[in-house]
Amino acid sequence: MAHWTTGPALARTALAAAVSGLALGASPGQAATAPLATEPETAALASAACEQTGITSLAAARPLQPAAPASKSAAILGGQPSALDRIRMLQSASPAMPQPAAAIAATGHTQRKPLAPAAGGFRVQAAGCAGWRAPDAGMAMPRPAVLSGDDFLASKRLAIGRTGFDRDWQRVRNDEVSKARYRALIGDGAHGRSAILSRVNAWVNDRIVYTEDRNLFSRADFWAGAKKTLELGRGDCEDIALTKMQLLAAAGIPRRDMFLTIARDLVRNADHAVLIVRHEGGFVMLDDGSDALLDASQAHDYRPILSFSGHQVWLHGY
Repeated sequence: MAHWTTGPALARTALAAAVSGLALGASPGQAATAPLATEPETAALASAACEQTGITSLAAARPLQPAAPASKSAAILGGQPSALDRIRMLQSASPAMPQPAAAIAATGHTQRKPLAPAAGGFRVQAAGCAGWRAPDAGMAMPRPAVLSGDDFLASKRLAIGRTGFDRDWQRVRNDEVSKARYRALIGDGAHGRSAILSRVNAWVNDRIVYTEDRNLFSRADFWAGAKKTLELGRGDCEDIALTKMQLLAAAGIPRRDMFLTIARDLVRNADHAVLIVRHEGGFVMLDDGSDALLDASQAHDYRPILSFSGHQVWLHGY
């Protein structure tokens, strides 16, 4: 699958820009927070998880004994330990002798108490899951965000104000492809929304050769837009997604139904961009790594960061 190779820098830039935009574009009262799970709910969940997995505590686990090191005498005796080796193994297996009171008085040192976890949070109990206790009130865990019909890639969208990509987005979103140009490139064979989406996705994946911006424009990142990408026959993942968007708009797909989404590819550990299109009551994803229309309700090993459509920008949360 083609992907950006700018590494974590773009993701960090996107997140920093998004947070800045959130501060500029939304009031504190508009920020939605996920409700916190109560202590009884958390305890019930943990108890159920323990019953299913049969987890035991670290205190109940039996420590592993280190293997006896191989010796020259054992090799000579055909793998059998010598008398000296047996004495060493017996000594290593014997329990530690308690510290005599006289030695304590002579040295002035006392035995230290075992380390205990700090107050609050989880504690390891000798009884295993039966001794599990819920975190203190200040350690309540948030519930996962509840997704709506307007969310995609298994994430929640939050409208924000400004980002560091606004200038690039405003430039390329107006880089339209004419209907005549669309017919010359794609033809009129596809009828129906599904057929048009599939035709454009496969055509762009086949005709546009993935090329990094550094090799095309001698820049780490540059949003070329649809016209330049079609002219060169090359582009990186956001250029490929933008070309699909402009061709679909020329074919009659409403622009409000299409979203350029910047995401993190968790498998390749790289930045990526895809086109999300509203379709048949849900969303489909057009990716340069597949000619199929993928169900965008699933994450597909992507962690979306920002989405752009029209004059609006969204930050993705979980």
